[in-house]
Amino acid sequence: MNNRHNVKNSLQKSIRSPVAAPGFDAWMFIDWSAASVPSPLRPTANAIWIATQLSSRRKPVSNYCRTRHEACCLMREIFRQCLKDEKRLLVGIDIALGAPKGLPQALTRRTDADWRDVWKEIATQICDDEQNANNRFEVAANFNSRISPHQPGLNVRKTTRSSTSLLSTEVNTISGEVTHGIQGPYWGAPHARAGRLTPPYSPEFPFRTANGILLARQRFVEMLAPGTQDTWKLCGIGSVGSQSLTGIARLEAFRQDPEFQPHLCIWPFETGWTVPDQQPLILFAEIWPGLLKQEVARQQALESGRIRDELQVLAWCRWAQAMSRNQRLSSYFQSPQVLTESLQSCAVTSEGWILGVTNTKLA
Repeated sequence: MNNRHNVKNSLQKSIRSPVAAPGFDAWMFIDWSAASVPSPLRPTANAIWIATQLSSRRKPVSNYCRTRHEACCLMREIFRQCLKDEKRLLVGIDIALGAPKGLPQALTRRTDADWRDVWKEIATQICDDEQNANNRFEVAANFNSRISPHQPGLNVRKTTRSSTSLLSTEVNTISGEVTHGIQGPYWGAPHARAGRLTPPYSPEFPFRTANGILLARQRFVEMLAPGTQDTWKLCGIGSVGSQSLTGIARLEAFRQDPEFQPHLCIWPFETGWTVPDQQPLILFAEIWPGLLKQEVARQQALESGRIRDELQVLAWCRWAQAMSRNQRLSSYFQSPQVLTESLQSCAVTSEGWILGVTNTKLA
């Protein structure tokens, strides 16, 4: 029987009664990028970095990828090797796998919609070629056109600088658009691609959609992780929206690939608050590099010439190795005690969760 069917049947049980997750014997951590052109030949920051450790007895290996196509080719190669060797692989990636509660319903106008519908919409619309050229701003504009209430004067934000505005050199000005109301919830676009459907500044939140849903700026998990950026932001430092649109399109392709589909799951969407005990397994989980900032800072002091992005994914490998050695890694896949049953269900159906965000410190 297809693994995805088994997971679905046990999902509600796992939401109510979390059980200990089996361990992993390999892990991969990915620092993603939504760049529109290939990264430089010489390894640099703000590009894709992938750290892989295929055995607890080996040291992690880092790879610099100039394009998302190159990164996915590397991922596919490692996935195949892990399946061949019957390994259980944890894949952590620093994109938002979910979105604030209500997006599936606002986007599809269906009350029974969930994260799968959002992923399908993204994968259907995103075009992302081998040289990183992509249409993420146009896709965000399309989503905004379907979500926004097309009435003047709603969701207006003044064009003053704030923590939710972008640098003027990166975006267009709003000018006369203020009088017509700003669309959303996705916001932020570079000068050449800004427009009323993808405003350069953040709209007010909660954002009231065309069908009356109130979309929050942040997911619940992000409220527990200060420093995370909102999933609607498309441009500038911490442009989670762009990273998620390009990243989810690629992950959905892996999900639908017959070669990997029986073995690949997304936590906690397809698993609830546990991990399937099958072998081999490829389990994707969302990470946020900021959770290991102290470890990364210590490593930077020791290796001042290394790029921070590379050090971050290597630090995650060391963390996973240490947690596995102490048999504590499985505890991070259980539901945090802070979550009510309603919040647990919301995380599984729409918002997702960030690995490592619990009631206690990460390490």
